[in-house]
Amino acid sequence: MSLKYALPAAVELPSANTLAIIGAVIAFIGVWLVKRLSVCSNITGPRSPSFLFGNLLELVAPETGRDWQLNTSTSFGGTARLRTLFGGSALLVSDPKALNHILVKEQDVFEEWSAFTSTNALLFGDGLVATIGNQHKKQRKMLTPAFSIKHLRGMTPMFVVIARELESHISSLVQKEPKEIDITSYLNRFALEAVGRGGLGYSFGKLSEPNKFSQAAKDLAATVSVMVPGAPLAPLFKYLGPPQFRRFVLKLIPWNLLQRLAEIVNIMDDEVQKVFSAQQKSLEAGHQHDADNKDIMSILLKANRSSSEADRMSDGELLGQIATLVFTATDTTSGAIARLLHLLALHPDVQDKLRAEIIEAYHHQDEAIDFNNVSALPYMDAVIRETLRVYPPIPTIFRQTMQDTVVPLLHPITGADGRTVTEIHVQKGTDIFIDILSANHHPKTWGADASEWKPERWLAELPESVTKIRDLSGVYSHLMTFLAGNRSCIGFNFSQLEMKVILAVLLQSLEFSASKDKEIGWNVGLLMTPVVRGSNSIHAQLPLVIKRRV
Repeated sequence: MSLKYALPAAVELPSANTLAIIGAVIAFIGVWLVKRLSVCSNITGPRSPSFLFGNLLELVAPETGRDWQLNTSTSFGGTARLRTLFGGSALLVSDPKALNHILVKEQDVFEEWSAFTSTNALLFGDGLVATIGNQHKKQRKMLTPAFSIKHLRGMTPMFVVIARELESHISSLVQKEPKEIDITSYLNRFALEAVGRGGLGYSFGKLSEPNKFSQAAKDLAATVSVMVPGAPLAPLFKYLGPPQFRRFVLKLIPWNLLQRLAEIVNIMDDEVQKVFSAQQKSLEAGHQHDADNKDIMSILLKANRSSSEADRMSDGELLGQIATLVFTATDTTSGAIARLLHLLALHPDVQDKLRAEIIEAYHHQDEAIDFNNVSALPYMDAVIRETLRVYPPIPTIFRQTMQDTVVPLLHPITGADGRTVTEIHVQKGTDIFIDILSANHHPKTWGADASEWKPERWLAELPESVTKIRDLSGVYSHLMTFLAGNRSCIGFNFSQLEMKVILAVLLQSLEFSASKDKEIGWNVGLLMTPVVRGSNSIHAQLPLVIKRRV
């Protein structure tokens, strides 16, 4: 009996064309899976606990993610293969030579991760962290002069004024007796106001009280961090029609965290529009010639107006720069300052030594301290460098290969086949996780005590293992904290200046100590975020006991 007559009458065999389509789909899925599973197959890595999320949830796990990342890097020699969404593979890289190759020598081959730029575009628009290729180079070229040390020196008095406003308010709260205060909101408003006045020529409000925008800026990083494992889906959402339609779709998704993120983006967008409108009106009124109008956006708008049409940024790009500047200069810097104060609270001997240096410097230099001069406050410089080394605010950043290439290693590893691997053949489309944290902790570079916080290491001659990779390191102190190459952090000098000024002002009159009944943990995500253990909150909290010195 033929197959045709053995089937029920209601069932029809698929046509030849249908069978061909099904076969093609199956073949495509098969090739896709084989390619995802075969990426750098000779590179070993940790076991994947989930086909859906791979190792991603371990990488961003609250409190434990940092240790998992360091242990993974150490266990697999600085280059490991991770599993990502749906069985995909990525490389977690902290080897110095490999990072130099990826970030500097072949930086055009290793472009920003599409999920990263798409997410940034959705959050901030077409700013510096959301663009690639020639568009990014054009934007960076126009922005770079505004972040020079020469220009930043002129901002120091303004930073001091803002820091003193903060110190005055906190001092009023602890005038009669020491108090436990969650310092994160104040640090966030300080950093926001610093970038507002210094970056945008705009004030976001009083340091003593929150407002809708400062709260939104504070909540953004923690909210996005929770969603990091889903970042690969961002490119799909980016192309889901115009912003108005995307917002409509978002409202239909019953997830409170996603709704809060949409609210934050709307609040930021409204404020950015106000800033841009104010800047444009000032420029039209001829205020661009005022001697005091030296904020970063004023400089950018003038440069943009005087540029050729081919080099000029669109209004959308300029709006993107404002939103990007607000976020990158607020959350990363306030997080770094929070880490500094937390460490000083845990190490009162370091705090006392640093305070003595600050008071001595102000006494002899009549407050005209050049904070960009390392010799002015060498111990402060050492404390900040060591903090940024051991606790980089951004632990991981991402790249994606644009073509097949070969990545050399400074420290060979053992492959899955037992052979020594000195270079890695990387396929086009491979995701690269730049392991900033582990690069700064690499024991073959920094020694057996690499993960210990020791500011004094910067006051002595650095070991040969550090100096010999000078040309392989990032833009700052042999570290990867601010990356390297054409996508390194453009505002790292701006950020350091803020850190130095606020420490110099606060430590003269205030003492910081750890809370007696609250233990602080640091969550890993987009940024490192301090939280109170047991609070179940994803948002930054750092209660410290603050005492006014007499």
